[in-house]
Amino acid sequence: MATKARYAEIRFNDRPIKEMRANPEALLLEPGEITADYEAKSPWRLDELYPDIARYRAVSVRPFIDADAKAREEEKMWSRVWLLAGVSSDIPDAGDWFRFDIGTQSIIVARGKDGEVNAFYNVCKHRGNELVQEDFGKGATSFTCIMHSWRYNMKGKNVRVTDRETFGPEALCQNLDLTPVHVRDWGGLIFVNMAADPMPLEAYFADLMPMLASYRMEEMHVVKDLTIEVPANWKTMYSVFNENYHAHATHPQIKPYVDDYNVQYDHYRHGHNRHLFPVAVVSPRWPDSRFINVGLAFMMQEAGVKAVGFKGDARHVRRAIQAAKRRPDNVYGMDFSGFTDNQLTDDWNPSLFPNVTLNMHPEGVLLQRFRPHPTDPEKGYHDVMVLSARLGEGRRPPAYMGVEDDVDVSGKVRPPRRRTTHENPQGGEVVEQDIANMVTLQRGMRSKGLNDIIVFSEQERRIQQFLAELDLYLTDAKEPDWTP
Repeated sequence: MATKARYAEIRFNDRPIKEMRANPEALLLEPGEITADYEAKSPWRLDELYPDIARYRAVSVRPFIDADAKAREEEKMWSRVWLLAGVSSDIPDAGDWFRFDIGTQSIIVARGKDGEVNAFYNVCKHRGNELVQEDFGKGATSFTCIMHSWRYNMKGKNVRVTDRETFGPEALCQNLDLTPVHVRDWGGLIFVNMAADPMPLEAYFADLMPMLASYRMEEMHVVKDLTIEVPANWKTMYSVFNENYHAHATHPQIKPYVDDYNVQYDHYRHGHNRHLFPVAVVSPRWPDSRFINVGLAFMMQEAGVKAVGFKGDARHVRRAIQAAKRRPDNVYGMDFSGFTDNQLTDDWNPSLFPNVTLNMHPEGVLLQRFRPHPTDPEKGYHDVMVLSARLGEGRRPPAYMGVEDDVDVSGKVRPPRRRTTHENPQGGEVVEQDIANMVTLQRGMRSKGLNDIIVFSEQERRIQQFLAELDLYLTDAKEPDWTP
């Protein structure tokens, strides 16, 4: 892509890191004056959660290219976990609904007259025709199959079999209601689970819920929505966003104002984890760690901190921005109470097993989801959704999230979902740099030069955890009754 040439001069200009970390997992970012329990280190080390984690430092490429592996995932994993289907703001009123596709399965999520959210498979119980083909709908009172006009109410109950008298008793003795799917509306997010008796959502996400809740996503609204078809396995795509090791080379433009090395790693139960990236601080790879560079000066200006006469150097910018946001008259027009000091600047990046990453800020959240192609193990879908808080006039979510300048971020209009490909991803510079890697990573999986093996560093521990957790499902090591 063009950005490769654009940043050629700074891509590999790294200085040696003076304080190397053999065990990155041990780092705790220094908390500010205002902190919270959810900012602390995870109580579990990765090797405590997965005693055999060393097996996942060198793995076969077969699961990333193999059709049999895809089939096992669909049978043993996708049908048993809580999946992020969408956001609550897309179905605010009775009769609102959206469609969620995952592999070969399609699900309707709808809000009923009682305000409750229901979910059921998107398939008519007559001959299997899909009931809805669109992404979203509003004000529905029922779902009617366009092929033979069978009808279902908003809770999935069959209320019409057209020309019922022409069916024999053997046909009508079947359960003709839509098959329900477990669904939970929590914290502005909507999750579904296709298991017969799933683990409670509160247990599955218990370790991350306090942190997720602190961002108040239920008060945010969608300002960008993309689905990008990529010629890569969903695991290849997901793994690109599950490590910070790539940042200095893939995103060299961030080194003047993001520390990509001194990152807090935390691993949790059920495959979840997070990185906490310090922002408004110079990377230790950057040649000058004290000069207030153009990137830092811009961030100061954005936060209302004057660079002229600033008493300090680059090391003091992060705390100065945090203090500026604490002011009641801050330039964002936001109430930042309820957030820790570090949340006011840093990129908090949790991953929700099996297929979601979030880059979280009080001003907005970049939500990315990775879905398998229905039939091809070497294709997948990269969903990019940006949520924005209610911001002051002229303010927008962080620029790296790729929300175009002409997009209304007030929440008055929900943008339509755009469908595109890796050749024209429309995701913004940072996301597009990552997509370029997805494509070449997947192609390289077929190379004889790999001898079937890829390896992971300790900066890629989140990928190690992801693969270890996935294997628990594929080998039936996860308890069928979902014992917490």
